[in-house]
Amino acid sequence: MARNKRIDLLASLTKNYDTVLDIGTDHGLVLKKAFQKGYIKQAIASDLREEPLNQAKANLKNYPVSFVLSDGFKEIKEDFDLVIIAGMGAYLITDILEHAPKDKTYILQANDKQEVLRSYLNESGFEIVDEYVIHDKFYYIIMIVKAGQMHLLEDELYLGPKLKYKPEAKPYYQHKVKQYQKIINHADEMRQKELLKLIKIYSKL
Repeated sequence: MARNKRIDLLASLTKNYDTVLDIGTDHGLVLKKAFQKGYIKQAIASDLREEPLNQAKANLKNYPVSFVLSDGFKEIKEDFDLVIIAGMGAYLITDILEHAPKDKTYILQANDKQEVLRSYLNESGFEIVDEYVIHDKFYYIIMIVKAGQMHLLEDELYLGPKLKYKPEAKPYYQHKVKQYQKIINHADEMRQKELLKLIKIYSKL
């Protein structure tokens, strides 16, 4: 199987945690990698649908994992100290976090709209303690989040309060600028204004 840098990074961030809850576990590959590397002791794999959960069961056979069919946190009864919510849209992640316990650590990876997720965290008593960017066919942003207070400026919603200080974020920001420059001429006037603002923000660093 081809090496997946996103899965490798997500798994590496589980180090030093005992019990990991993976919401929307899909195939369970992040947990599998974390077990193989000896990062975690046990896990809870959860998904909304039976099909991916069954695939996770097959992939995580012989590992100390309990499997729960659940919409976010709703059916989770066991205790855990780390939560992974990765590989889904920002709005879905914010919906799931509405029912999230505040005394845990979260690894969040939204496939889109990082600013929506950061804005939600900013307003909901969460703090981004670290951020990572990785390129694996696409750019992926991964956030480590705990309960806390942030006061993010508008540009930090897009650039990331931690990510903007990391040199490896430069190519990601340049990629965003190119993306917007490509579509700006085909956009209506209102959208053009929005895109110009975004180009300005991502060109800052």
